[in-house]
Amino acid sequence: MDAPLLVLTDGKPDDAALVRTARAYADANDCAVTLLRVLPEATRAYRTESGVEILPWQVMHMMEADAQHELETLRRRYLRGPSIPTMKVVRFGSVVDEVASQVDLNGAQALLATSKTAPLLPWLRRDERLKRRLAVPVLLMNGAGNITGDKLQVVRNVPAFAGLPRKKLEAIARQLDVTQVDKGTTLVHEGRANHAFWIIVEGELVRTLRGRLLDRITAPGLVGLPSMLDGESAWATVTTTTPIRALVASTEQFRALSSDDGVALRLWEQAGARLRHHILERQMPA
Repeated sequence: MDAPLLVLTDGKPDDAALVRTARAYADANDCAVTLLRVLPEATRAYRTESGVEILPWQVMHMMEADAQHELETLRRRYLRGPSIPTMKVVRFGSVVDEVASQVDLNGAQALLATSKTAPLLPWLRRDERLKRRLAVPVLLMNGAGNITGDKLQVVRNVPAFAGLPRKKLEAIARQLDVTQVDKGTTLVHEGRANHAFWIIVEGELVRTLRGRLLDRITAPGLVGLPSMLDGESAWATVTTTTPIRALVASTEQFRALSSDDGVALRLWEQAGARLRHHILERQMPA
């Protein structure tokens, strides 16, 4: 059985959908599930209406008991069955620090959590801090119940990376950022320097040469690969025809992911195969 999926719960109604999603992920990936709840530390005592003083450690004990009960309810309702080993963990402190600790301690393969959008500054958002801190994929469930951020699965579906060991796939995924691009955006300009490598997740693009349509690109197509490999100007133009979601690597990130000789060889082979295809297509009689 694979390394466990770590599920960060919040003690809110969304936890039910989150754990149902964890069940589907565990079934598909043959892995265990660890349910995690991180609580704030109590720092001061308080008195009940009858005048009884409740000390901080007592407050935390009650909070832990309540959280354990909630996790057990979720486990019984959505993770019942011998096929999915389950752990329940309640911790106190910083969410990011405690999640990172549990990832290291349990060797988790990914984190699943409900997406959080506040506050306004991106670098202060919990989701962004988790992505920066963790060396495993961060899977986020949005309000519609859809999962975003499974970079590892996207990378695994790219033909150029087929059959690579999981550790190499994870190393590639760590160098890629999830992004969205509007319809009508040109990602690569023919004859100009290119500074990004794209793996398409959703949507459609067109590749053109001197205004002539060469092909249409859909998931899991690659964009910007030849010019990123040789550092020369792009040989074709690529433009989105629909809004797209993609994984993108900057020049520095691409240099890091292609530093492995085996990965670099596969990327050169992919680029060469694509160029050969277009050369042969142009030589065919009209």
